[in-house]
Amino acid sequence: MTAKNSITVFVPAFNEEENLKQAVAGVLEALSKVNPPDYEIIILNAFSSDSTGEIADNLSEDNKKIKVIHRKGWYGLGANYMEGVRQAAMAYFVLFPGDNENASDSLAKSLEYIGKADIIVSYTLNFKVRSLHRRIVSKSFVNLLNFLFNLNLKYYNGNAVYKTDMLKKVSVQSKDFAYNAEILIKLIKSGHSFIEVGIEIKPTGKTAIFNIRNVFGVIKSIMLLFVDVAIINRSKYKKTIKQIY
Repeated sequence: MTAKNSITVFVPAFNEEENLKQAVAGVLEALSKVNPPDYEIIILNAFSSDSTGEIADNLSEDNKKIKVIHRKGWYGLGANYMEGVRQAAMAYFVLFPGDNENASDSLAKSLEYIGKADIIVSYTLNFKVRSLHRRIVSKSFVNLLNFLFNLNLKYYNGNAVYKTDMLKKVSVQSKDFAYNAEILIKLIKSGHSFIEVGIEIKPTGKTAIFNIRNVFGVIKSIMLLFVDVAIINRSKYKKTIKQIY
C-alpha cells in the first residue's frame, strides 16, 4: 500500500554527466528537509551519448531507492515524463531536472505543500537569471495560454507536484516542452485544486527549448490542445477553477 504523502522525484537527464550527481544530491537534500514517509528517485537517461547512463547506474547501486530508465531512442521530454509517471509507485510525483537548474531549497518548499491541494504549481521568482529573450518568450507563452484557456496562472513550465494517480489518468498528447502546460490545463479545468508557489532557479545558460524543432512542436501542441479543451471536449473542461491560494 502506497504511503499517503510519499513522493516520486523524476530526474530526466540528457548528456548531463557534469550535473547529474549534483542534481540527485540536491533531491536527497530536499527530501531530508521534508522527511516524506517514503520516496523513490527515477532517473531517466534520455538516450545520452556521454557517461550519463553509467553515472545513473552507479547512483542506483549506492541507493536502492534510485531507479534508472534507459531510453534507446529520442522520444521528447513530454514522452519521457509520461514514462516516468507510468513507472512511479509513490503517491505524489514531481520532476527535478538533471541539469541541476532548480535549487534543492525550492524543491523542498514545493513539497511542503503536499496534501494542501491536488497540484502544487511552481513559478519562477528570480526570472532575471535568464536572458531577456527567454523572459520575453516565456511571458508571451504564459499570456497566450491564459487568454486561450481563460486562466490566470503565473507560469506553465515549472516543476509542478501532482497526485500520481491523477497523472496516470491524463491523456497527454504533447511529446515536447508543452507537456506540462497540457497537464496543468486539463487537470485545473477538470476541477482539481491547486496552489501556486514561488521558487528560485539557478542559471544554466541552456536554451534548448528555442530550437526550431521544439518551437514548431510547441505551436502544434497548443493548437491541438485548444481544439481538444475548448471545442471537442468543452463540457468536460468547464469545471469551477479551484485555486486554494
